[in-house]
Amino acid sequence: MKKTNDFEEFLNMLEEAVNKIVDENGPSEKRPVNISININIYPVMAVNPDAIFVRKQKIPVDILETGDKIHAVLPLPGMNMENIRINCTGRSLEIIAVNPQMMFQEMIELPSKVNRTGIVAICKEGILEVVLNKPKNDRKKRM
Repeated sequence: MKKTNDFEEFLNMLEEAVNKIVDENGPSEKRPVNISININIYPVMAVNPDAIFVRKQKIPVDILETGDKIHAVLPLPGMNMENIRINCTGRSLEIIAVNPQMMFQEMIELPSKVNRTGIVAICKEGILEVVLNKPKNDRKKRM
């Protein structure tokens, strides 16, 4: 008996599953059925592709709060500013960074409320610094 490789076994299981779905939903004369399956094969694929692209461990984030600003500083090696998206809800900061080698997503709870506009972000030599402004009525008075 010839042993099939994993890919052939996967295709056979996929075909059986699709046929079962079509059979369970009645004859095709009652309604049209359109099934389209795309399979992309990469030359080097890990057993768990998610492990390549999504960084699971926490990246340390330094938060510095001054009277009128909050600074968030974190390492993002290999990232450029065009690969980084920043969203702010006022109480949290979401950072999403994607390049061909890695995807990073982090939600950071901020120590105080900030303005959702006027955010300044700089990524230099793999270090991202995000500067957020506190609302004028929440700023601490300087002595």
